Formats: sequence, structure tokens, C-alpha cells
Amino acid sequence: MPGEPTSHRAGLRTTADLVLGIDVGTTGVKALLVDVHTGVTVGRGYCAYPSQLVSKGGHEQNPLDWWNAAVSAVKQAWGENAEPAFVRAVGLSGHMHAAVLVDERDRWVRPAMTWADRRSAAQVRRLREHESLFLQRCANPVVEAFTAPKLAWLAEHEPDSLGRAIRIVQPKDALRHRLTGTWGTDVTDARGTLLYDVRRNQWDADLWRLCGVDSELAPSVDGSADIVATVTEEAGAQTGLLPGTPVVAGASDVACSGLGAGLVRPGTVYVNAGTAAQILAPLDEPIAGSHFVFGRAASEKYLAMDSVYAAGMSVQWAETLFDERGHRDAAGGSRMDHLASQDRPGAGGAVCVPSLLGTSAPDHDPLVRGAFVGLTGEHGAASLARAVLEGVAYACAAAVDHVGRVVGGAEQVRVGGGLARSSVWVAAIAAVQDVPVERVADDSSPLGAAILAGLGAGAWSDAAEASDVCVATTSVRPPGTGAVRDYRSARQRYDAAARALAVLSHDPSFTTTQDAEEDL
Repeated sequence: MPGEPTSHRAGLRTTADLVLGIDVGTTGVKALLVDVHTGVTVGRGYCAYPSQLVSKGGHEQNPLDWWNAAVSAVKQAWGENAEPAFVRAVGLSGHMHAAVLVDERDRWVRPAMTWADRRSAAQVRRLREHESLFLQRCANPVVEAFTAPKLAWLAEHEPDSLGRAIRIVQPKDALRHRLTGTWGTDVTDARGTLLYDVRRNQWDADLWRLCGVDSELAPSVDGSADIVATVTEEAGAQTGLLPGTPVVAGASDVACSGLGAGLVRPGTVYVNAGTAAQILAPLDEPIAGSHFVFGRAASEKYLAMDSVYAAGMSVQWAETLFDERGHRDAAGGSRMDHLASQDRPGAGGAVCVPSLLGTSAPDHDPLVRGAFVGLTGEHGAASLARAVLEGVAYACAAAVDHVGRVVGGAEQVRVGGGLARSSVWVAAIAAVQDVPVERVADDSSPLGAAILAGLGAGAWSDAAEASDVCVATTSVRPPGTGAVRDYRSARQRYDAAARALAVLSHDPSFTTTQDAEEDL
């Protein structure tokens, strides 16, 4: 069952035109109500739900939990600040690369396989025999996170499940159906499956056949800001939305994050650091390489992306280790951050490489594992806490460097997501950048979904105008000269440790039993 809902209210009362963004994240649903005239958030809600960890790397979720959490989050967002009659449209965002199977009676065939599911290693190896075809048509390499390897795994291990399915959709599309009774996806989620030709803008039957799956399971594809249907009587009764309220197709969380962070013009790189960190920058053409290429919401253009798979996950792991998870200090800050702030920048030489789920940048390598390096008897909990936060920051910085090279350079870096609330993490990021760093004021994925709703409703003429109205940032001042020197030295130690671990992880004597089993 979904967790207990929590909410935050902006304390503003409005009778203005509003748009609602709903984001199906990896750990919960966020809802955001935005005033289209001022761009101010007037209400928000959040409700968590669980994941099921299945043997040999499986990661699954119940689509019913997404809907129940969305209902809770939307109800919280109303608060005392807004009336449903003021909502002009609803936009959707969701974590991508999933495999959500639906039968002829609109029921879930099985739990959804999420982006974090890692059971398809054998299928990835087989599909990589055709990697040139995937790169040519999808502009992306074959990795476990994508939908295509998951479908290949299902074709081999659960053919009955595929046999009962009549369509495959993504998480935000499941919400669309519950809100409107219609099925379909949008172009950004389609481009994130490895089953869609990004240049011809259509599903590719050849790629589906390579996975052993019929392309007739593919949903229809709409533009991200296209109004696809309206809220039904049943959905309205559950959420408080007025029946007949327009709903746009929405976009993947990556695309919505980019839109909600203002990635509408060249020169900006955005670090969206949640459970995983997504490092994004605008890209004009789908140029394949050692990065990922995804669709840009409300645009025919693209985003270049790298990931730090276990960014916030590494911090959550450390919080559990130090018994700091979920605790806040008297000022409302994270006690993990407070613990880390008790040591100096550089953590006294301690280094953490946070590769709990392998690496994506600068090379995709699922075998790389995390480590603490450089420990002495003088290091305590504060040093290790700081090493974790700094290690995640340096992994993100390496991805920023990589994406910046892909797009021809970065003029500024923006940061957002849960980790952007950590003063230690933000200081480490700012210290190792040679360009200005800004913090995005609001949650970028639900804000991006709300912007799509406004574009569909005609509130703004284009994404650039919407960004100017809605996206607020604050400048991050770099730490003092001495601290910058310490952070940059620590970054050099991190880079050396990361390179060494990449080599060590492929040494047969270093391979764990679990790794060996997954390679069979």
C-alpha cells in the first residue's frame, strides 16, 4: 500500500488560472498546482509507494499504487489555496523505460518492471549483437535500463504474460488511463524505449522483432503538450478535479525535468539529483555516442543525458548505515548533512565512489561497484558521511563534464532534486565547476508536467515563454578559496579511485558470487 501522504502548502490563496502537474517518480507521486500568470506554485502534495525487489536484480511496482498515490497527492495540493474550477489542464510526467503490460480488459498483466530492473543482462548481450541498428535508429546504446531488454527478458521467461497483453505503456500513461479512460503515450517516452525510430518518428517493427515481441503491442503516440482527453466522472470524484478538465499526453520524467529546469536554450546543463541523478543539456540532433539521447518535451529537438544511477540511493544507504535516515535537525536540515559538515572539505582524504548500481558516465559499466578508499583509523562517521556526499557530487561533476563536451560546452550549471537541499553536496558541485551554478527553486519534473498542461491549454505561446514565467533559480556562491582548493584536490582523488575501480571490477578475482550468477 502507498505510504502516508505528506504535503507542503505555499500559503497563498488564488482565484487565478491554474495548471496541475502530476509526476510518477521512482519512490512516490508529486502533484504541483501552478498559477499560469505568475508561475507561482500555489499547492503541492506528495505520497510515497513501495517497490518490490525481486531476485537477481528485479525491481517492480504495482501500477495501482501509482494511482492511489496520485489521488492522495492531488487532494493535498488543493489545500485551502485553490478550487478545481480554476484548473485549465492537467499534465503528466513519469519515470521512463518501464514495461507495463495491459490486457484486453484494461487490467495489469503483472507488476511493472521499472528502469531499475537489472534482470536482462543476458538479453542485453544478445541485443548488442545488433547495436549498430539500435544506435542508427534510436541514437542510444543497449543497456539494461531500457524497455526493449525487459521485453526480451519477458519473451524468454514469461511468454504467457506477453501473450495476455494487448499493449505496453509507461507509468505516466497508466495515470492517463485512470484519469481519462484512454490509452496512449507521448513521443519522449516512446523515444526512451529502444523500440522507436527517433528520426522517422515511428515504432520500428525490426527492433520489436529482435526482442521477440509483436509491435502491435505498441501504443499510439501523441505530442507531449497535445490534449488527448478529459477527466472522467469517476476520476473527478476520486481526485477532486472537475470532469471535463483537459489532460495532455505529458512526457517522461527526464523530458519534464529538462523543461521544468528551463533547458530551452543552449548552454545550460542541469543536474537533477534524486534517487538517480540525471545530467541533461539541450541537443539539436540525435547524435549517438557514449551518452544517452532523449526527446525534449514540447519540442522536436533532444536532450543529451548521462546518469549517476545511485546518487540519492547512495546517500540513503549511508543514512541507514549511520542511523540518520529521515531525521532532521532542529533547523529542519538533514542530520546526514549536519554530520558531514562536522568534517572539512575533502573528508580528510577519504573517498567514496558511489557506484552501487554500476556506472553510466563516462562509460556504461554495470560491473563497477562502489567503494571507500583512503581510510585511516582517524576517519569517523563525519568523514564517511562527507565522503559519500562529496563522492556523489564528483560523480555528477564527471557527468556534467561529459555532457558538456557532447553539446559543445556549458555556460552555466543548474542543480535540483532532493540532493540540492544538501549544503555539502551543493558546495562540492559549485567548487569544481568553472561556470556559474544555480539552484532550481521547485521540483522540476512536476513543474515540467504543469508547463505542458499550460502549453496545451494555450496559457503560453511556447516553452521559452513558459520557462521565463515559471522557472525560478537562485545563484549558488562558491565556497572560499581554501575550500575550493580542497574540493578540487578531493575531486582528483575521486577520479583516480573511480578509474582504478573500473579496472578492478573486471578482475575475475574481484567478481562477487552475485555478479557471477547474473553473468550466467
